[in-house]
Amino acid sequence: MFTSVFLRSRWACAVFPEHSHSVGAPSPLLSRAVAGTPTASSKSLTLKDLCEFCRAAGEVRLIRLLQGGLVQLAGQPIPVCRLADLAQQLAKKGGVLASPETLTASSVRRLSTALAGSGLNIPRDPLVTWCENFMTWSLLSMFWSAVFLALLTPVAGAAEQRVARSVFNDDGQVLAEAPGENSAAFIKEWLDRESAAVPFTTFVYLACMPDICFYDTTAGELYGARNNRKDGVYIKGILDLMKQGTDPLRLVTEHMQAKGKEVLAAVRMGDTHHVRLNKFDDLCSQFSIDHPEYVIKQPDGRTNETALDYSFAAVRDHRMRIMTEIIAEYPVDGLELNFVRWAKHFPRHQGREKAPIMTRYVGQVREMMDKSGRRRKNGQRLTLGVRVPESLHACWLAGVDIEGWVKQGWIDFVVVSTWNNTDPQTPVDEFARFTRPAGVDTIVTMGNMIGSFSSGPPLPLDRGVATSAEHAKGYLSMLLNTAEARGAAANFYTYGADSISFWNVGAHFGRAVTAAPEQRKRIAAWTQAVRTREAVFAGPRTYRFLPMGKGIGQRKPPFRNYPWYDEGSSALGHKNSPTLLFSEELIGKRQVFPFRVADGRRGERLSGRFRFWFYHVTDNDRVDIDINGVAVDKKHIRRMPAGKLRGGLKGTRFEINLADCPPFRGDNVLGLVLATQKKRPHVPMMEELEVHVTAVASSKSVSVISATAIAADAAKPLNVSRADDVAQLKLWRFRSGVTSLPIE
Repeated sequence: MFTSVFLRSRWACAVFPEHSHSVGAPSPLLSRAVAGTPTASSKSLTLKDLCEFCRAAGEVRLIRLLQGGLVQLAGQPIPVCRLADLAQQLAKKGGVLASPETLTASSVRRLSTALAGSGLNIPRDPLVTWCENFMTWSLLSMFWSAVFLALLTPVAGAAEQRVARSVFNDDGQVLAEAPGENSAAFIKEWLDRESAAVPFTTFVYLACMPDICFYDTTAGELYGARNNRKDGVYIKGILDLMKQGTDPLRLVTEHMQAKGKEVLAAVRMGDTHHVRLNKFDDLCSQFSIDHPEYVIKQPDGRTNETALDYSFAAVRDHRMRIMTEIIAEYPVDGLELNFVRWAKHFPRHQGREKAPIMTRYVGQVREMMDKSGRRRKNGQRLTLGVRVPESLHACWLAGVDIEGWVKQGWIDFVVVSTWNNTDPQTPVDEFARFTRPAGVDTIVTMGNMIGSFSSGPPLPLDRGVATSAEHAKGYLSMLLNTAEARGAAANFYTYGADSISFWNVGAHFGRAVTAAPEQRKRIAAWTQAVRTREAVFAGPRTYRFLPMGKGIGQRKPPFRNYPWYDEGSSALGHKNSPTLLFSEELIGKRQVFPFRVADGRRGERLSGRFRFWFYHVTDNDRVDIDINGVAVDKKHIRRMPAGKLRGGLKGTRFEINLADCPPFRGDNVLGLVLATQKKRPHVPMMEELEVHVTAVASSKSVSVISATAIAADAAKPLNVSRADDVAQLKLWRFRSGVTSLPIE
């Protein structure tokens, strides 16, 4: 009551005096939006609409909060989903909504900070300061619980109506295998198999790379046309379809739209599968051959660079004409700009400096699409999605200011993408911080591969059907299985992803050696298992951590022309799971292996298995193990030869029951000390960790597990603090150049 009186007297006519009168009916727009009724504007509300709704509901208190804290948003659209996401954020801040009595001065400050960073641009409200200074905690608790519940409840239902798109990327394998006759039927049957096996709403089809096009173009260059090819990969299918009065992009678009799919043309912004400016290479455009002065001058002095520099207006204009042609001439629902293939848009040491050039360019693409006069069949604007490198650090290396683009309102979805594989440590939370509040679909790539570039050893011996028939038998051969897919997706959904994008999956639906029936069955199983958060947590989850950058050094120029090729780095310049080397000077010193696991992040007791491989270590070596600074009692540790599951290197496999592990916390560290001093022919190393979760204890049962019980269960505290872990990770990050792993 005191709170209500305070609001009424202090803020009644502060900003919108028209809302301090008697209750009236909300606007029809607002009523439809809150009820979830589809309208052209149902995904956003203005501040005025919100105030009208609150007045109609008699929520005078909420009106005053809006007036005091959201003044700067007057007349601007507020996506409904922002408020629902904010509810989730607040609920995560110590269970505020569920337990308002736990509020303290510090928690109020945290809530205020959360509001300020929620994407709603809410400044620190003077009301918060007043409450902190003058209200009792009892009144404060009632105030905040009432305000947040009043704010979030009406819009949560509308937000739930929004279903994020899931994306299937087709990189042209279907066209590569298309025959010279009856190509249309061949392609349609292939697409039908993909659609039946894999759950997705949006089909992204390769249109251009970016100057070489796979459709009947006048703005760009048709693949194979310059050399008058009549046969070969892609060419047979293209020519056969053109004889029938169509082309790959038109045929695929019409066929998939008839299935109810959103279809986007994929534009690879910097693809360089070609490593020379060679007129006989059909992937090398005549535009590049005619203008070698536009080729990026890389600081490493490589001689096989073929990517063009977007610093040149001529390059931007040429590619804009291609995108304009696609929008004008084809019934696609929009574009996906792929900044991952090959993430070379400027000299690699000038990405951040040159980023404003690309930002202006993306804005021009959005403007071109909006001015085209075309809209999707549902009446909404044409979709502009972007596929960006796997961390914000890697984005900046590529000249991609993704946060700026999202905040400009240009982007409809963001796919956070590794180079090729599925990496459970992809830092989706870096992106979700600004994409989710903006109502932009936050999507994470899951590739069909889970391994790195390494051809071994070590050699995985336990993969079964999840082994590639076309790659060397090291980590490179490791394909995703269902439990591993669930583990990775559990991290993605937990840390901010709305949905999944499937990459390099389409290659398994044709006639290639990789398209055996058992491979299609495997792909159908894991893609279905990650279609929703509920499906992910309905089965066992394996979190597998591998050195994703291992082996890339063997592919440095002139072999390939990746933007980055430093050992331990992805081709996009991102470093993640390390290889821990226990050289002589590090014997007796603790090293840490960071690993993110969604399960047990609040300390729940888990069932399952924790295991890792430690090569060039024997049964006679003393190894001290801790998790998050808490020692694992040696009686719970099983040691066995590595060779039973990993071949090519001698070593030891360590296994621990998850029930005997110290509590997890989401972002964890495995601490290892190799304590035995002796001469060794090889440097001991650890680089693969597996966490297999079969069950999670209920929160009720977890709540009664005390620190004493955990200690009695053989987890002994080390003289290692959270600060020690942070220091260790900072040291590792300094050595390896990592900037995106959370450490605090």
